[in-house]
Amino acid sequence: MSCICVIGGANIDICGSSIGPLRSFDSNPGMISVSYGGVGRNIAQICALLRKNTRFVTCFSSDSYGQMMKADCEMLGMDTSGSVTIEGLPSSMYIAILDHNRDMKVGMSDMRILRCMDSAMLEPVLKSLNSDDIIIIDANLDMSCIQYVLANAPCHVAADPVSTSKAGRLRNVLGQLSIFKPNQFEAKELTGISIENEEDARRSLDWFLQAGVKEVIISMAERGLLLGTEHEKLWLTHRRISLENATGGGDTLLGAYVAARLEHQSPDQAIRYGISASVTAIEQDAVKRRSLSPEMIEKNLDTMDIKEKKL
Repeated sequence: MSCICVIGGANIDICGSSIGPLRSFDSNPGMISVSYGGVGRNIAQICALLRKNTRFVTCFSSDSYGQMMKADCEMLGMDTSGSVTIEGLPSSMYIAILDHNRDMKVGMSDMRILRCMDSAMLEPVLKSLNSDDIIIIDANLDMSCIQYVLANAPCHVAADPVSTSKAGRLRNVLGQLSIFKPNQFEAKELTGISIENEEDARRSLDWFLQAGVKEVIISMAERGLLLGTEHEKLWLTHRRISLENATGGGDTLLGAYVAARLEHQSPDQAIRYGISASVTAIEQDAVKRRSLSPEMIEKNLDTMDIKEKKL
């Protein structure tokens, strides 16, 4: 059976949501939650919830957080045999601060442990894959690991740039990516193009396609998203979202899109599946609640009011 192999970060996520308008340089009354996260882990969770054969490769700490997180990944159905346990470093942690509208205002991460990943760890993982599989990497990886994966991958590789500060790590390897999913700010960091209208959207997609990316998805929050391939360039919109927690929406989009592509759905079909998954995840906080399923996504597709415009 073909698999999705996710190589990336796994974090302890601490999320604080302000009850009132967020005040800087002051203590804000709010609600605080602790959960498992990380771009790579979130994407792997989505793939596992969608019942795909999912392998997750990361560095877990030997501390209690790390071992609980590893056990949780395995409970969700991920194969973690390619991961390693590291002594002497704390588990990777991520802190997100949300405003009273539950939109993220600032985040901070400590991912030192991921620097322990190297080619010796990745070599047996890549050798165990075949051409029908799909690898997903996140830009939390060191550049040496990114280059090693792309130089030795026996299959298609998808990538998430994670943030504007880390997107630059992928600039010189875009031509080796089959699927790339930046948001509008990460895309601007690479292209220099601020997407304000259809012409900007077309130029941005063309930039990535000319750089060698086979399929590019640019998420633009409430304005929808862009999809570009050698055959078509589309601007897709969907119904208004009832925002529960925007964190993880992009991870869900990429995970669901790749899951659909693994099943040989066309990019146009896969992006619709990804939109339904992402909207459902945001509205129902499904990354945290682990409630996402293929049946739920298919059922909700008809309620998405997806419209597309050719660019």
